[in-house]
Amino acid sequence: MESITEIVSFSHDGIHRMWYPFSAKLQTNSTIISAENFYEISELMMLIKSMFATNNHSPEMVSKSNISGARKFLVGENIRRTECSIIFKTEKGQYFLQRCFFGNYSIEAKLQKLGSTVSYTGDEVIKMLGKFHKPFVIGDETLFGNGSMILKPDSDFTRNSLVALCNSWARMVGIQDTNIDVDHGGRWSSTESKGSVFPNRGRRKVKLASPLRILTHLAQAVVRKRKFGFCPPIFSPLNADSLNEFEAIAFLDLIRNVSREESLQFIVGVNSKPEINSIIDVISTPKLSIYSNY
Repeated sequence: MESITEIVSFSHDGIHRMWYPFSAKLQTNSTIISAENFYEISELMMLIKSMFATNNHSPEMVSKSNISGARKFLVGENIRRTECSIIFKTEKGQYFLQRCFFGNYSIEAKLQKLGSTVSYTGDEVIKMLGKFHKPFVIGDETLFGNGSMILKPDSDFTRNSLVALCNSWARMVGIQDTNIDVDHGGRWSSTESKGSVFPNRGRRKVKLASPLRILTHLAQAVVRKRKFGFCPPIFSPLNADSLNEFEAIAFLDLIRNVSREESLQFIVGVNSKPEINSIIDVISTPKLSIYSNY
């Protein structure tokens, strides 16, 4: 199997509430994509995840039996067509992946190995995608948000390494009253005191707040790279609603520095403010608020 080592770029022509065309050329290590609203980041992560999925290809969605749905698309009702492309590298070459979605289903797919005449279409693309070690695209779903998708703590040494990194980084970004922990099943939690940045009632174990989750994703990527010598690219969201300007900058700066030091490609999607974007190097999406008066 080939391993995807780097995401070079991606583009799409509009999805749901992130309805505008958007493209980005990613850095080798850390890239920060900033949007005005967190739901835009969530939809972008879901689209990237769908691009590499192998269980969502259904060309029959626009067959004769579904022509009524296709008509709704043609007159602009409900479901729309979305085209997305991604260029990625493996240890054996560079690929150009294109998929067309009708709602949640892929209806067209093409994969080309750049610099060669090798190309695949339709179901052949899905079979090829199944042969790649794919990037980790992490959503902000409550059900799986506190799990360990990137690296399972299969030993006390691994678990202790993950916990030590997370708590050390938490102190570095100014979170002094929270202890992060992970059990042997890979479920993360935190113990917080009253008056903490992420308040709760009393001092007890709780599910991780969104800003802390990204530290667990970063820790898993670092330990995986150190343990196996390789970690696929990581896409992770950061909901900055509970952070002030200085805290958000501290989180993003930490991720950028760690990614560079550990030679990781770690892509962050964040809902940040203009004052943050002016300090941290980000790729910004168009501001939807400029359309509010039209």
